[in-house]
Amino acid sequence: MSEKEFLPTSVCNMQLNVPPRQRPIVRSVCGPDYMPRSTESIQSAISMEPQNVTVKFCIAPDKLIAQVYPNCMTMAEVKQDVARRFEVDPMLLLIKQEGSLICNSVPIYATISDEFGIHKFDLELAQKPKVDECDPTPKLSLRVYYEKYRLPDYLTVHISGEDTEDGQPKNIVVEIENSAIEKPFLCGYQDKKTGKQYLDAFTQTGPYFDKRKYKRYRTRDTQTWEHKEKILNTAHEQSVQCYLDKINIRYESTATDFEIIPGKYQTYAQIERAEDKLEKILLIQRNWRRWILWKYIHLRAAEYRRLVKNRLDEDERYEKCVEQRVERNEKIKQFPRTNDDFDLLFAEISRWKRAELKRIAANYEGPARISEVNILLDKEISLLNGVERQRRLVHLAMEDFRNDQLLKKMGKPIEWIGYNDTKIHMDLLRTQRVRFLTEIYKDLRKTDDKEKRLELLGRVMQLVAEESCFPNFAELFDLFDRERNLLLYTKSCDVEILRKRQNILFFELIKFQKNGIPDKVPSRMCIVCKKVKPYAEFAIRTRQSHVDTCKHCYYLKLVATENNVYQSILRCIQRDERKRKCASSFAFVIQQDDVRHLIDKIWHGHSALSKSENLNELRLPRWNKSDDWSPWNCICLTERETRDHYKIEDLEKVYDPKFILHVANSHMLARNLFHTLAAVATEFQETGLWWKVGMNKQRSSKLDAE
Repeated sequence: MSEKEFLPTSVCNMQLNVPPRQRPIVRSVCGPDYMPRSTESIQSAISMEPQNVTVKFCIAPDKLIAQVYPNCMTMAEVKQDVARRFEVDPMLLLIKQEGSLICNSVPIYATISDEFGIHKFDLELAQKPKVDECDPTPKLSLRVYYEKYRLPDYLTVHISGEDTEDGQPKNIVVEIENSAIEKPFLCGYQDKKTGKQYLDAFTQTGPYFDKRKYKRYRTRDTQTWEHKEKILNTAHEQSVQCYLDKINIRYESTATDFEIIPGKYQTYAQIERAEDKLEKILLIQRNWRRWILWKYIHLRAAEYRRLVKNRLDEDERYEKCVEQRVERNEKIKQFPRTNDDFDLLFAEISRWKRAELKRIAANYEGPARISEVNILLDKEISLLNGVERQRRLVHLAMEDFRNDQLLKKMGKPIEWIGYNDTKIHMDLLRTQRVRFLTEIYKDLRKTDDKEKRLELLGRVMQLVAEESCFPNFAELFDLFDRERNLLLYTKSCDVEILRKRQNILFFELIKFQKNGIPDKVPSRMCIVCKKVKPYAEFAIRTRQSHVDTCKHCYYLKLVATENNVYQSILRCIQRDERKRKCASSFAFVIQQDDVRHLIDKIWHGHSALSKSENLNELRLPRWNKSDDWSPWNCICLTERETRDHYKIEDLEKVYDPKFILHVANSHMLARNLFHTLAAVATEFQETGLWWKVGMNKQRSSKLDAE
């Protein structure tokens, strides 16, 4: 087959909705002039199937028109069609794409298209030389274009592969259906001279008015109605004579007369529409009330579900706290560290002893009971000895840690918060000396080899020689000299005891101040141990009248108890008072032993309502919510009962009068027991120092934050 057989002999304009007589007449050319080319390009041109594509023309930045053409149409055919629509000469049209002029013989498929298959061109009008000044200037007017524009019956919609199920792009042909209203012809007339038809007004306005949504309509009867006026009433109010018979006459008064004012004329359809309007209003109101009720029910249901969820979350949180508390207590029993932890162990031993004594008293008599009591005593002694040994080991292990913390605190610069929460640091010579000696103290505690130890001792002895004002200077210098001689002149020696004594004296040297004159500290003698101690070593309680017993002796007098439980109860009281903004409450004055005395002596170690004796669940909330917390304004309840108690507004409506009387008697006992507490609180308030109580770590700025 020759190459000429590939070229078509004629091209048909495949534009839709264009009659054959309006189609442009062009030469039978599809594509550029024939030039020798390869067989591959010929095959690609033949394989192109004719299909409709969307073509957009940009006349101005804000003016666009679109048409549908077959992809095999040439630019000459496109110009013919566009020129016919704009009523201009096709020779004056210029079609450009990306700033380049396109030749008339180029088909549409040979131009650039976007991702949706749309070909965009710039449509311009070439300048035509004026032969006569009267000739109008040709221009691309959209008004002329849209007068002859016909919407095609079919549109090609391109769908990209991202929006299809199989992922392949598709072209869908959409048919446009004509849904215009067919208006009935009722009546009208035609002018014989001009031939113009005049239709009835109803026909001009569309379908039957009951199906329309607007009210302003015009019909023939309303346009031709003649208004007439008629007087129906007298000119002014007056009585009317009525003859009953030939003799009697009845006069009708105008007092009961009423006027009827004629309104706007309404047709039967309008009256029905007004009645329907009232029914629709009632329907809307009924549905509105129904919606309000539905909304209210849903809101209340959501509120109920929220409350139930909060209650379940609260119970779950409470159970989790109980589990954590039990786990923490078990951990404390296994690995005690503080005095309170060991007090907990002693309390467990005491509780176990009471339970065993109760069991022995119930099961044994006479000599058997004495034997069981002796066995119990031996077990108790062994348990107490074991706890005490562990306590001693922990104390020795924590001694180095406490010393390091003390040195760190002494070497820390002085810090305070100044104007506008500005953090101010002041480093003194004393703090610098402490930090320098602390580093040497850490080196002395290390076990280095012989050469490094001798070098360290030489430097330390030079440093200690400058501290001749230290009271134990001679002993400390002698200890360092003895260790150096032992390391120099002996092959093997044990200097551990010597080094321990050196560390103790060097630690005292760090704490010693050269120019410091010790102030006279007020002190007094303890009536139990007969030792003179400063006031800081004495136990101060809110229930005592004078200071007479030191902390050590006071601790020995107390029975071992679970101090952590009472400390947690006190923290709960103080936390609640801070939330209520009551910084001057008695809760920040009482101490741990006072809480223990309140629970054990005033409330007898159980809840006032449920009689629960579990110390981990007991709390001391306010009795009257409107007053500050005090020992005579509290009640012993469990944690759950505390939450319910704070929800009560009127106590007399909920609690029994006997229970209220019992609480009042307990408050009276507490007031007599803590009679000195009111005097202490008054002193804090009068001196202006009450705001410092319970306000630890309450400032917004922290010195440790960088």
